[in-house]
Amino acid sequence: MYMYVSLSTYNPGIVLESAATIKHEFGTLREGFIETWLHNGNNNSAVACTLEPVDVTGDGADEWFRTIKPDLTPNFTLTSAWLKTEASSAMRALDEIPQMYESEFNMGGKIDHMEKSYYDQAYLGKEASLSLWDMNVLAEMLEKASKRQPMKYENDGLKIHDGADKYKSYIEGRRGIVIGSEDPWVEAILLHHGAAKLLTVEFGKIVSEIPQIETMVPKEFTEKFLNNKIQQFDFGVTFSSLEHDGLGRYGDVINPIGDLQSMAKLLSVIKPGGLMFVAVPTGDGYDGLVWNAHRIYGKQRLPKLFAGWKLIDVIGQGSPPKGKFKQHLWVLQNPNGCKVGN
Repeated sequence: MYMYVSLSTYNPGIVLESAATIKHEFGTLREGFIETWLHNGNNNSAVACTLEPVDVTGDGADEWFRTIKPDLTPNFTLTSAWLKTEASSAMRALDEIPQMYESEFNMGGKIDHMEKSYYDQAYLGKEASLSLWDMNVLAEMLEKASKRQPMKYENDGLKIHDGADKYKSYIEGRRGIVIGSEDPWVEAILLHHGAAKLLTVEFGKIVSEIPQIETMVPKEFTEKFLNNKIQQFDFGVTFSSLEHDGLGRYGDVINPIGDLQSMAKLLSVIKPGGLMFVAVPTGDGYDGLVWNAHRIYGKQRLPKLFAGWKLIDVIGQGSPPKGKFKQHLWVLQNPNGCKVGN
């Protein structure tokens, strides 16, 4: 469980209004507002949860998968994660890693493989590639979902069906959040499996005319969530999104731990006992960085990405050939805020 950390202990140039509050671009935050959620497991406000058994033994659970054990906590406070900037960098994507960040990006030399594949696709805060989601778009994707036809990432994308089948009770009739989705293919799969309501958070601005789907850019979501205008979700899904966070490819600010901070924030967003389905590039256990395209997650970074979560399942077929990567679906449960002993 997380220890209580005072907001006033974190002050990266932020104006402190008093011992109890700080002023930030998203307004005034109460002292301990974030860490308190993750402190609940040791007091009477904890929620009774059924924690799922670990099932990293089926398809895809080769030897290195079974060695992954999430770190107990991130090595930063949840407050600092929520205070990371969500504004665009206002500059072109960098084709080289800034020297001051080299050690952090290569994890102190622990990254096994580094190469370059440069993109400048800045659109954070601008319109998404598919900026209008209407019922016609959804109907087309729902038809494909009903037939389990691939829509994105070939067969890797179909693993969402497998996860939704296996953990149906966490999705059917429930509220979910989708992190990073340029078109509603993930949302169509989830609605096909009975999700009641979805919120999609995407770098590009999207107008949704679909009653079951609401859309926001990251800054809007953070502002509303921290002001109690958005309640916690029963489940979340992110597919091929986190690996880009902090690399600047899409106009975001360079941040060596941007992916880790975004995943840690979800510990506050998903209800105690709720599930998070995560797909990121994974190889045969190696860690990689393809600048500025994406990260590849292995034995070093996965435990940090999943810090604070309980890893309960991996859905997918084995490891890819050496030097290649696939996107398995990792299933994580949020034990924070659950009654101890459940």
